[in-house]
Amino acid sequence: MKTSKKVIIIITGIAILVAGILCKQKFFLMIPLFISLFVMGFQSEANRIGALAGAINSLIYTAAYIYMGIYGSAASSVLFSFPIQLMTFFRWRKNAYKKTVVFKRMSNKARVLFFSGLAVAWAVLAVVFYWLKYEYALFDSCTFILGFVVPVLTMLAYIEYTYLWIVQAIVSLFLNVQMVINDYSQTTYLIYGVYTVYCIICAFITVRKFYKEQQEKIKAH
Repeated sequence: MKTSKKVIIIITGIAILVAGILCKQKFFLMIPLFISLFVMGFQSEANRIGALAGAINSLIYTAAYIYMGIYGSAASSVLFSFPIQLMTFFRWRKNAYKKTVVFKRMSNKARVLFFSGLAVAWAVLAVVFYWLKYEYALFDSCTFILGFVVPVLTMLAYIEYTYLWIVQAIVSLFLNVQMVINDYSQTTYLIYGVYTVYCIICAFITVRKFYKEQQEKIKAH
C-alpha cells in the first residue's frame, strides 16, 4: 500500500475516533470502521487481500447494521458480502495477475440487459421496503441490491463493478447523511463514507489501468 494512502488512513482513523468520542458513539459501532479503512485501502488498489479482509469484516458490519436498524444492509452483509468476498479472494488468487486478477469486460448487449434488469429489481425492492415501513427504504433498498450485485461482478472480475461501486458509495453517503440528521452520533459513518468514495474512485482508475495493461499484453502475443 502506498505511503500517501497510509497517511490518509491514519488521518481518517483519527477523525473517526475524535468524532466518536465527541458524539459519544459506542466503540462497538466504530470497530468495523477502523478495520474497513485498511480493507478499502487494499480494495482501492484492486488487491485480492482486500476481499479476504472484507469477508471477515462483513460479519462485524452485520452486527453493527442490526444495532442501527438498517436491516437491508445487514442481510446483504451476512448473506451476500461475506460468502461472495471469500469466494472472490480464492477466485482472484486462482486467476491471479500480480496482486490482483485478470479482468474482463461485458459485451454491449450484456450491459444493456444487465443494467435494465438491475433498475427493475431496485424499483420493486424499493416498493417492498416502503410497504414494510423501513425508515431508510429508498436508500437502503439501493444499497441492498448493489450490496449483492457489486460483489458478484467483482468476484467474476468484470470491470463494470467499479461503475456500480461508485453509485453504491454515493448512495451510502446520502444514507449516512440521513442517519446523521436523525442521530448525530452516526457522524463516524459519514466520515468513513467520504473516505470510501475516495477509495472507490482510486479503484475505478486502478482497475482500468490493470485491464489496459492486460489487454496490451494479450495483443502483443
